[in-house]
Amino acid sequence: MVREKFDWELTKLKKDLRSMSELVQKNLSDSLEALRKRDMTLSSEVIEKDAEKIDVIHREIEERCILCIALHQPVAGDLRFLSTAMSVASNLERIGDYAKDIAMLVQYIIDEKPLDDVEETLQQMSDLCVLMTKHAMDSFIDKNKSYVEGVSIDEEKVDSLYGSIFPKLKKRMTANPDNASLGLNLLLAGRCLERIGDHALNISKRSMFVISGAWEYL
Repeated sequence: MVREKFDWELTKLKKDLRSMSELVQKNLSDSLEALRKRDMTLSSEVIEKDAEKIDVIHREIEERCILCIALHQPVAGDLRFLSTAMSVASNLERIGDYAKDIAMLVQYIIDEKPLDDVEETLQQMSDLCVLMTKHAMDSFIDKNKSYVEGVSIDEEKVDSLYGSIFPKLKKRMTANPDNASLGLNLLLAGRCLERIGDHALNISKRSMFVISGAWEYL
């Protein structure tokens, strides 16, 4: 009976983690769409509604993990999963924060014409980050290490794309100094995406710790 209660708690925790991940992925996609379309309505939705939902789920996950550890005193793999789940939820929360930061940039570029080559690069980064987050969470929740190497490869792609942005912006701003404000805000968006990639990689590494028990993955 005690084990059945614990298994129910683990199932609920995994469901909450997956819901949080899906909401974070949605926010990230929506923030880039708002940026590219200069859509203040969508931007406000990310900032005011969905970001708050992410924070609420994060708190519930932490409370559930602490309660499970205190009441059931799990060992070995179960203890690794519960203790690591709190770190994973924190990484998801940070991804959500960066998505919110991107959405907040929309107000500063609302009247600016798009820099298509730079914004297309940002879109590529965003698409990779969404995929990385999904694969990292699938790896963690399902204890499936098949996605881990792909997440690492995609993180390097995100870094490379981020590195390509500044030369493009420098060229644009040199040709037309009026692009300076837009360029800075797009660079900030790129930095947010680069950090999101890092957090997705962190989740992937923690999934390997849960699967293998090897400390070097932390």
